[in-house]
Amino acid sequence: MNKHPEFKPVLSFRCRNADCRTGIATILQPGGPQSVDCPDCKQRQPLIIDTDLFQQGRPTRCAVCEGVEFFVRKDFPQRLGMVLVVLFGLTASIFYYYRNIPATFATLAALVVVDAAIYLFVGTATVCYRCRAEYRRLNRDTPYSGFDLATSEKYDVS
Repeated sequence: MNKHPEFKPVLSFRCRNADCRTGIATILQPGGPQSVDCPDCKQRQPLIIDTDLFQQGRPTRCAVCEGVEFFVRKDFPQRLGMVLVVLFGLTASIFYYYRNIPATFATLAALVVVDAAIYLFVGTATVCYRCRAEYRRLNRDTPYSGFDLATSEKYDVS
């Protein structure tokens, strides 16, 4: 059994209604609700909650699609990361254009510091390859590794 009584994993996924695809997030609890209603289209989204999720602190079967393959990633918005890289890159380029080499390298060093802070302080999300459902607030000692393109190509994600 999980040693932490406050263990409440969060599941985020997209509505299965092809016309809707709204993001849905719910806190999973043992014996809790086995379905969630979409906030937009009101379609009921059935969930199959895996008991291993509460016993081992990690999913072995996806609650949304029953997929069995997962990967782990940093729980940081990828678009925000891209904005940071572009912003710091443009700033460094402007400094370089005006031949201010110390400011150029200081800007790039600042990006490295920001990246290191993100890496150290941001948690992880376990993601289902099949439906891209995301599990948060899980045990840190997960057996899953990072994203694998070959595994991902087995699934048609739209």
